[in-house]
Amino acid sequence: MHKFYITNNLGGGGTNVSRLYDYLEKFELDNIGILLNYYYLTGSAKTCFDLPLIKQIDKFDDANDFVNFCREYFKAKRYTSSKFQSSNSKISINGFILDNGCGNFLRDLLEKDNSHDDIYKKIKFFLDFAEQHKFELSVSLDLAMKYTYKASEKSNPKFMYKWQELANDDDINFELLSKALQEIKLNGYKHSVLAPLHGFDYESFIAYLERIIDLENTIGTEFSGFALGGIANTRVLDNDFWGIPRGFTKNLKSAYICYNLVKRVREKTSRHIHVLGAGNIYILPFLVYAGANSSDCHSAWRRSSDGGLHKAKILVPLLDDKFNFINKKNCLEYVRIKDISDGDYRFNCGYSIKEIQELLTSPNKEDFYFAEIIIFLEAILQYDILIKFIKANTDNYIELLINTPDKNLNTNYLAIKKALKI
Repeated sequence: MHKFYITNNLGGGGTNVSRLYDYLEKFELDNIGILLNYYYLTGSAKTCFDLPLIKQIDKFDDANDFVNFCREYFKAKRYTSSKFQSSNSKISINGFILDNGCGNFLRDLLEKDNSHDDIYKKIKFFLDFAEQHKFELSVSLDLAMKYTYKASEKSNPKFMYKWQELANDDDINFELLSKALQEIKLNGYKHSVLAPLHGFDYESFIAYLERIIDLENTIGTEFSGFALGGIANTRVLDNDFWGIPRGFTKNLKSAYICYNLVKRVREKTSRHIHVLGAGNIYILPFLVYAGANSSDCHSAWRRSSDGGLHKAKILVPLLDDKFNFINKKNCLEYVRIKDISDGDYRFNCGYSIKEIQELLTSPNKEDFYFAEIIIFLEAILQYDILIKFIKANTDNYIELLINTPDKNLNTNYLAIKKALKI
């Protein structure tokens, strides 16, 4: 069954990023893992947060042991909200995926005018790191495009051009994949290494996949699966390239593209398919139906940690843990916390909207951080529940999801279903 990975940039994010570890026991869920970033975990960030902690990672042979160490480390350094009572027992997160962080490595190399050849040297270190710490999945190194840039990056046209030129250079990327395959063949890694797939339309993604398979046949070994990259930002995806039906926007457009892309990849392989960055909960049922084994998405964290009470948004759940439909509007969408009251919606996180609003405006900073975690938790709980719902209704979950109390969700899901002919 599908697994969703929450993303966390420990070592590269501010204080609120590390606060996840204070409350991590709440995310000990059946279908939820964690995606961590190799660039940040190795202390490579220019401004590296929690560097003394990051330096301890090589003492651990299991990522789960390391995150438990993180919990104890932060517990000794700071308080948590009085609204939270920790169990103090060791937790077990259901799997970890190691993202390669190559976008950051590439930026650093370009800023220093170093050759991209230096990326090749990182391949074995990256794979050994994932193996040593028992990550279940790793995304092999590549030179990937970014869809968000810092102001300093945007202001340098030559820098941006060089970045895009290298990221779009298939020869370099296939040299990276070739060297990774050679390391896999030589070392026999136990964890699953995923080859990143790139493209600008369905055909180019499939051509990329077929070229990887040819490369595998030449070297005599293969990747464990594939990670579909570059499909998270639907704003830059041209409708004509993807055959988007007229009137499809935002979530509908994303569902249409991701379903068709995953389905076409699935027709070519029975191996693991991970959807990088585009695992929006609204489109999750269609990702699963198309054959995706796992996905990740950063939007839930952004919505919870963006601007406190004035900007923070909370996901409106569709289901409770007994698979009852619990809301009639805005299901699987985000609403501004400041604009709603208790009674507008039902939630699963165990806290009322009034309590969350009070925590967000509390003079105690730890209460504020805890509120962000609760808001994030609401979304992640719904991912876990929705995946369980799909598993429990394998044969007819799409049909059930177009007959909910939320008429707008029904209309949208029915439009997607008809467009996809499923």
